[in-house]
Amino acid sequence: MKNKIIKTKLLFYFFIVLIFTFTQFSLPCHAAELSEPIILGQHYDVFRDSSKKTTIEDLVSGTYDNSFVTSKENFLFFWHTNDTIWLRLDTDELLTDKQESYWLEVTDKLDSIEMFIVKEDGSYSVQKRGISNIDDQKIHYRSNLFQIQDPSVKEIYIKLDGELPLNLISYLFTTDSFVNKIIDYKYLTGIFYGFLSALLIYNLFLFFSLKDKAYFYYVLYMFSFILYQAALNSLDIELMGHLLPKWYFIKSPAISGIFLLLFMLLFCKEFLELKKYLPQFHKTANLLLWITILSLIASFIVPDVTITDNFTIIFAVVVFIFLWLSGIFVLLKGQKMARFYLVGWTVLLGSIIVQALAFLSIIPFHPVIFEDIPAVGAIFESIFLSLALGDKINIIKKEHQEMQKMLNETLEHKVKERTQELERAKLELEKLANTDRLTQIPNRVRLDYVLEEAFEHAQHQEVPFSIILLDIDYFKEVNDEFGHQVGDLVLMNVAEILQNTIREQDTIGRWGGEEFLVFCPQTTLDDAVKLSEKLRQQLENHQFPVVQRKTSSFGVTSYADGDTLNTLLSRCDKALYRAKKRGRNCVEFLKDDVNVSSQL
Repeated sequence: MKNKIIKTKLLFYFFIVLIFTFTQFSLPCHAAELSEPIILGQHYDVFRDSSKKTTIEDLVSGTYDNSFVTSKENFLFFWHTNDTIWLRLDTDELLTDKQESYWLEVTDKLDSIEMFIVKEDGSYSVQKRGISNIDDQKIHYRSNLFQIQDPSVKEIYIKLDGELPLNLISYLFTTDSFVNKIIDYKYLTGIFYGFLSALLIYNLFLFFSLKDKAYFYYVLYMFSFILYQAALNSLDIELMGHLLPKWYFIKSPAISGIFLLLFMLLFCKEFLELKKYLPQFHKTANLLLWITILSLIASFIVPDVTITDNFTIIFAVVVFIFLWLSGIFVLLKGQKMARFYLVGWTVLLGSIIVQALAFLSIIPFHPVIFEDIPAVGAIFESIFLSLALGDKINIIKKEHQEMQKMLNETLEHKVKERTQELERAKLELEKLANTDRLTQIPNRVRLDYVLEEAFEHAQHQEVPFSIILLDIDYFKEVNDEFGHQVGDLVLMNVAEILQNTIREQDTIGRWGGEEFLVFCPQTTLDDAVKLSEKLRQQLENHQFPVVQRKTSSFGVTSYADGDTLNTLLSRCDKALYRAKKRGRNCVEFLKDDVNVSSQL
């Protein structure tokens, strides 16, 4: 049933996208049948004025005629530049009907754009547009609009300047074709933003119903995406151009873009549960969040728009790739909820890569790359993220059902499970009871058990074994001179060295204070002495913290017929005493309670 619901939602969203795509390409064709607009890019002659001092009078006089270069592109792309861009347009082939009123539209968001209409007699009129001249355009519309009504126009000059990127997507319309173009644009805009708003409201209701933070962050993400698209499409100027300060419209693409990245990171971090499945990615996401917040603050403070725009673009690519990789790795962890997420993110990342290629001039600059492709990619991404959220709910419900099934298991299984838990707890307690807290090696209790077990094997199966008792030389002086914390460090270092040096079958434990005991099963006295010498050298050559050098004395003995645990330990202790008496940092051994050892 749940899969049918997901498939139905998927078909519904696909149907909406299909309608949107169909209208996106069919409506402009209908307008074109009425009167097709002219793309002006290749009709321009371009002059880049690096001095920024050239005036319209200089151009009309012909002084810079040889400086103009004919454009070969339909859409001009200058990005951020310190030059003033002058464009010249010969109207003879364009304004064919002198009785017609024409409209020249520049769709890009620009700081300052001025159009000089030069007449046959050399006089001219000027129309100023752009953010710096927002009050001069009486029609509240997203584009920069210039009206050409004078039939005696000889040529047109357009001046581009300011802080924003100097790009030019421009068209020439007759009045009728321009009216139809506005109708089509308003229709498509209503579909696009209406769909995103409906998706936002739908997920807002889900948040209030489910109380899941992922839905809340998704709503914020959708809202910030709507604001970002509005800023890119200059809808903020159309709707709020006479209410907000001009600096906001200059910085709005960067500000809204950073807000989008902020909520995008919050949503993906919560939805993918990075803290649970990818802890390192979770830390990276937190770092990116702090960078985003600092970038947002900087976008208000840093006066140079070029810096904020370039950083936002580069940082956005990094964030998109990071979130895409996060989805892949979460999916590889076996979390099916990342399926739809990954599909949606792949589509959106593809559109971002296409835009980046256009920015780098690897592919031609075209309005489809910056308007249609992001819009379609965003719709697909929004749909699949919404489906991913629904998929996550179903997965959670399935997990709850499985949990309920586990809770409804038989009493016998529950008892078995509880018994296993008690066994594990018992083993853990036994481990704690048999482990020295400081050195984390076996304690005296554990060593007593090991020795008693070894005695039983030796008495009934004649299995030999040896023991090594060692004492850290002058350890009391360490505590007296450097304190007990340094003494503890020495004990821990000694325990680690012994643990790493003994054989796999041996057992090392803390016998008490600064004394350690090594139990060596199936080991002769000679082999135990050799092992003791190896341990002694390891300790002698080790650089201890603070105290630098510390040595130890060793006593060694082996099990003999008739031994008891007390006689064995007493003999080993005597051997250790002899080592200390001989000057310490040496190995002494006793074969039995009568024979005195040879010395090492």
